Amino acid sequence: MALCGGSLGGALVAYAVKGILSARRDINSNPQTQSQQLPDFYGIALLAPALGIHPEALPPAPLILALRTLSHILPSQGILTPVEHPTYSSPPSSARNYSGRWPLSTSNMLLDLTARRVPEDVKRNNVAAQMEGLPSLYVIVGDRDEIVPVQSVREWYDSVTNLSNGEKTLTVLRGAGHGFFHERSSGRGGKQRTNEFADRLFEWLNDRARKDFGPR
Repeated sequence: MALCGGSLGGALVAYAVKGILSARRDINSNPQTQSQQLPDFYGIALLAPALGIHPEALPPAPLILALRTLSHILPSQGILTPVEHPTYSSPPSSARNYSGRWPLSTSNMLLDLTARRVPEDVKRNNVAAQMEGLPSLYVIVGDRDEIVPVQSVREWYDSVTNLSNGEKTLTVLRGAGHGFFHERSSGRGGKQRTNEFADRLFEWLNDRARKDFGPR
């Protein structure tokens, strides 16, 4: 078993690790839950995790003030907020359950998380502390990420020193932006390759499985 999350989802996965490991230990050591034993936990993979933000990616200060004010007055309205793309879906065969502008309350919450709360926790090592006892950490970022500074992710990655096996890997994808996990890019010979990160991700998973259970 492993967890994977991208962007803000990646940050949320990082926050969840300590609780998941603790719950797994409690369930697997409790005689009353022997029939509900949880599988081995390989680790986590974070894709462009939102552990910082480029100042240029933030709205202008007057717009932020207007957003925070309006979110309390008209929380369900989509005014001056980002538009959820009506056709994007991942995987492509799935259907979106929402389209149109984000509600003001949602936009304000996401802005507060990405621009203030998460960066503050990273600075205080609160996020790195969640990795205690984690078997393996895999982080993938794009060197052209326009939202999250690659240096912020590198610094957080370097601060993680409490893994149970000390096993961690950082992969920087050349030419990839923040949304590389649903981008198409050109490979050798001009051929299209979809989601290069998936190959790296499955390599990591297979490597973890071989270490725990032998060759597959």
